[in-house]
Amino acid sequence: MDLDYIIDFFKYARDKDFKQAIESGEYGNTYKSVLNELNSILVNKKINIKSDLSRVNFKIDRDGESQELYPEDLSHGELKRLSIYIWLRFKNIENAIVLMDEIENAFHPDWQYQIISDLVEWGESNQYILATHSYELCQALTPAHVKELEPKLLAEKQIEN
Repeated sequence: MDLDYIIDFFKYARDKDFKQAIESGEYGNTYKSVLNELNSILVNKKINIKSDLSRVNFKIDRDGESQELYPEDLSHGELKRLSIYIWLRFKNIENAIVLMDEIENAFHPDWQYQIISDLVEWGESNQYILATHSYELCQALTPAHVKELEPKLLAEKQIEN
């Protein structure tokens, strides 16, 4: 995951709050909301970003002590889940058809099940086409989630000589 996306997401939130303060006299809460949303995606970890927004790392509380983690200390699944969330939210992916191949790779089985409801929550106006081999991901689907696409062969055009 390119950590610049996280930093850019926080810069966007900060700038949006500042713009709101200039326009209305009230400082917004976008930055705080972004921080809370990103922290809710991580399990038992919190994002720690430098005040000048130049660097991001993570903190975990173990046995009452806080330990600093670097991005490379996170699992591939954690980084992937964070990336998908940021991509959908920060890039404002809305009313789109989103194709994802083997989205379950690197996810714990619980997250494979959870990603379906995450996608609906994170980008509810989108249509998702997911290719998967994951039993857990398929189990998370209900008939309301699925639209079967019938295979159709196109008739070959006759070549006239």
